[in-house]
Amino acid sequence: MMPTRSPSPVPELPVRRRHRLPLASYADPHRIFMFTLCARHHGTPFTRDALASDVVEALLWRKERHAWIMYCYCLMPDHLHFVVQPSQAEPGMHSAGARGWVATSLLDQIGAFKRYTTVQVWHRHGGTGPLWQRSSYDHALRADEPIDGAVHYVLNNPVRRGLVARWEDYPYSAIVDQW
Repeated sequence: MMPTRSPSPVPELPVRRRHRLPLASYADPHRIFMFTLCARHHGTPFTRDALASDVVEALLWRKERHAWIMYCYCLMPDHLHFVVQPSQAEPGMHSAGARGWVATSLLDQIGAFKRYTTVQVWHRHGGTGPLWQRSSYDHALRADEPIDGAVHYVLNNPVRRGLVARWEDYPYSAIVDQW
């Protein structure tokens, strides 16, 4: 008869922390966010001028459509940065399935931007598959955190990468709304 071995204890896995704020935070007109959206498995798609111009145009359309305050943006060869504040207007509502009706937030609007730029822009320019990584990185500026730091970080991306000597010389970055 074989001796029975007691099963080795299963190590307890760490609980993964949510990296997002509560969804309502993304509809708060008093919060300012810095977003980073990365291209998915395509190297540097935004070095193609026509594609880059269409992506910037779609971002600015989304800003107007949802009345965002967009302080700046910078479309790098492989990712997009922008600093944005939700509209002061009453957010729209949409069905969230089992969660019921919820306020439309920046995350919903950015998701719509990513879908549009993938299906209508990326595919029109000959791309296949998803244009963007599934998730995005966001940073909510603290009340005591000056917006200047976030704007300078975003605008100086092409300078840090050695693409231009001055951010003003980079064709896919701009200050949109003053702060």
